Amino acid sequence: MWLPGRNPAEVAPEELTALVPPVRTFEGFAPEAFEALARLKSRPHIEQYRQEKPALRRYVQEPFRRLRDDLVVNWVLPNSLALETERNVFSRFLKNDFGAGGCYAHYWMAFYRQGRRRLADVQLIVSLHADGLRVGVYAGEPARTVWRAVRARLPEAGVSVLGPIIPLLQVKIYPRKGEARLIGGVEDLQRLSVLLRGAEGIWAGRTLSREAVLEQRSEVVDWILETWQLAWPLYRFCCAVS
Repeated sequence: MWLPGRNPAEVAPEELTALVPPVRTFEGFAPEAFEALARLKSRPHIEQYRQEKPALRRYVQEPFRRLRDDLVVNWVLPNSLALETERNVFSRFLKNDFGAGGCYAHYWMAFYRQGRRRLADVQLIVSLHADGLRVGVYAGEPARTVWRAVRARLPEAGVSVLGPIIPLLQVKIYPRKGEARLIGGVEDLQRLSVLLRGAEGIWAGRTLSREAVLEQRSEVVDWILETWQLAWPLYRFCCAVS
């Protein structure tokens, strides 16, 4: 008998669990993955992408799919979370820039709530860059409806939602112009309404260096799940208000 997944807004962080021992098909990212991304970063254009395409497919995209599968088997399914993990979860390298031929120099995936669209929802993100792996929760544009609700409600709940995770994670607010603002300490939490005014998004997560990714290999799965669990209070809040 099929049972519907649980609404993430109704799942407390302490309820989350993972398979023990874990089941892994992901063997880790190879040095070639970072080398290909670095070359694409140095020349983020479609011509460079065409040269890198075989390496990107073999060393970035195919391992990413095995990583996705392990995150599902070890965490999403055991917790019966109502998350979309297959449809439109992966990014594309080529930009939709009206024929200019630009490329992204990183590759990412995001889980989001079932029945929604990835770009219109709060996201659990894993993103591979030339210098390492970035993992966390993101809410913001272009998920306009979700972001408006989060931006309106977060100032009142900031101390309870962000206070416990700030010592453990990076928390950044992205303004419409300029560099991202790192949030930390009681003073910033008390000024959230000002800091969020006109902002495009908020992210809470961690970064694992290239060297650490190569060293941890398949254990990157555990690090990602630990990061998502630490960031869960923000993810749960975003789901609850939107």
